[in-house]
Formats: sequence, structure tokens, C-alpha cells
Amino acid sequence: MKRFKWLIAISLTFVALIPTPAFAATYTDIAGHTDEAYITEYSSYGLVSGYPDGTFRPDATITRAETVALLDKLELYPITQKDSSFTDVLPTDWFYPYIDSAVKSGVVSGYEGNIFLPQNEITRFEAISIVSRLVRSENYNSVQLPYSDSEDIPLWVNTSVRNLYAAGVIDTYPENKINGSTHITRAEMVRMLDKAMRTYDFDTSRVSQTTLENYTNPQATATEIPHDILGYLTIESIGISKFPVKDGADLETIKTAIGHFSETPIWDGNVGFCAHNRDYKYDFRNLKNIAVGDTVTYETRFGTRNYQVTVIKPIAETDWSDITAAVEQNTLTMVTCIEEQPTKRLLVQAVQK
Repeated sequence: MKRFKWLIAISLTFVALIPTPAFAATYTDIAGHTDEAYITEYSSYGLVSGYPDGTFRPDATITRAETVALLDKLELYPITQKDSSFTDVLPTDWFYPYIDSAVKSGVVSGYEGNIFLPQNEITRFEAISIVSRLVRSENYNSVQLPYSDSEDIPLWVNTSVRNLYAAGVIDTYPENKINGSTHITRAEMVRMLDKAMRTYDFDTSRVSQTTLENYTNPQATATEIPHDILGYLTIESIGISKFPVKDGADLETIKTAIGHFSETPIWDGNVGFCAHNRDYKYDFRNLKNIAVGDTVTYETRFGTRNYQVTVIKPIAETDWSDITAAVEQNTLTMVTCIEEQPTKRLLVQAVQK
């Protein structure tokens, strides 16, 4: 399980509405709530707090300004130097720096007439639009939305809905309707952000290295990784040293790096890799020499994990069950071709130490 190390809590309300921090252990109004687990965990990270009376008020609404302030702790990278110029957001407003930062990072936009409406309660569609900019799902265009009111989803947010649904950030809603114009609650906003950062599709290039280092498994050591690769693979016993890993299993990807199967997550310890068995700078030509018990090391921006080889066997080229199967232990899987056996692949699996 990943853990934050941030020490400063951020409230969902500010200025006259700032509640005194009251963390999950003392909340008096979340027991049995459908989002209790998300609230408890997110509060333990120090990213959200409650009110002086010990409540969290999970079903209270949240404004657009409060939502942007909540996002600010992710330390999003700016993609523009353009300043916030909304006519209803003044430099003296408590929320000005948060909105200005969100504009620079490209996660928010305003309304026609150059207004932001910071005090308006945020709707589900607006929240989805914002959070979607932190997630990149490759399957968004092919998913079938389950909502009976899918045809009513506006064009401006349709792709965002599909993106978050494909990534598993949003799911079903009451009466099987998305009801996007409904005002989102504090609990739902926390759930959406927590799930976004847990999904494989979370866009790690959007947030600072500090954020990534803090959002890591306590058993792992965070590693600084260039934004264009996922991590480094090392198997000293067969001469593989810090081979770069890139997302994808296509030919273009594995010409320049070890390929990462999109079916496996990056940060939950279960990963799958593929590579050619010859001809390229980063290939698995020596994988045939690996032995049970050998150590495999995988460094990512979420930490470094060590695995021990437990399985070495040939599989049919069309059999990917070992890669996608659920496992009890964190498992690293590697696949490559077998010389003179075009219908076979060499499968190597290692479990985390």
C-alpha cells in the first residue's frame, strides 16, 4: 500500500471557514459512510482535515475554489506562465494563488466572460473534467459507459468521463445515472482524487518529484527517473544493468527499451515486461541464462523493489494468462522469444523479497 509522508494538512475550507484539523481517528460522522475508507486514508496523508467539532461533514458540498486548493498539494508542474486573469478572482482573495497555480498547470479553466465562479459549488462534471487532466487512459475511446443518461453527457466533458471510467476512477452511481450536474460532496471529491492517484493511468509527469517521492510504498526507496521512462531493470547475474523501461509492448517501444505491459500496474509491485531476444541495445538475449533464485531489481519513481526468480518456463506465444493472472505476492514477469521456436515464448517470474 502506498503512503504519503506530507506533514501539513490542507483543509477543504479557508479564511473564516477554516476548520481546526481533526483527523480520521476522531471523525464522529463517517462511520459506515460509503467513502469512509477513502476519507480515513486521505486524512492520514495530511491532505484533508475536518472541523473543530470533530466532524468531517462528508456529504457537504465543496466549492470550485476549495477544490482547486485541495489540488494544490499535488504540486502540479506548470505548463504555461500565463497568470490567472479572471475578473472575479482578485489577488487579495485567499484562493487567488491556488487558482493561479491551477491555471498555470492547465487543470482548470473558467467560464465564458472570463470568470471562474470560485464560490460556486462544483458539479460532478466539473470535478471529473479537472481530475481527468491528471489521468491518461489508453482505452477511454473504446469503453462502454454504463449510465442510462450517457446520451446527456455534454460534449465538453464526454472524453473526461470516458477517461476516468476507463481508468477506474469513477464507477456506477445511484439509479445507474451519472447525474453530472449534481453538486459533488467532500467525500466524493476525496474518493475521486485518491483513486486517481492509485490508478496505473495516473499521469506521473504532471506532478513534482517531491510528490512522487512522498507517494511511495514504505518498503521502497524513491528514485529520480526521467519523465520519458517508467523505470530501470537490473539483473546482475545475467549482465542486465539499469535497462530503461518504457510503456508499451509494440515494436517501436522495444527497439529502444524494455517494454512494459499496460495490463500490469506500475506501482503496486506487479509488473510485466517484454523485449526481443537479440539485435537491440536493451534486449533479453541473456534471459535464457537466468536461474531460479536470481535477484531482479526494478527502480521506479515510486521506489526500488527487489524480486527473486521463482518460475522459468516456455509458454505458447498466445498465452498471456501468467501475465494478467491475480497473484498473492507482488510478482515481476518477463517474456521474450525463444530461438528457433517461433510459437513459443520464455516466461520468467520473480516474487518480491
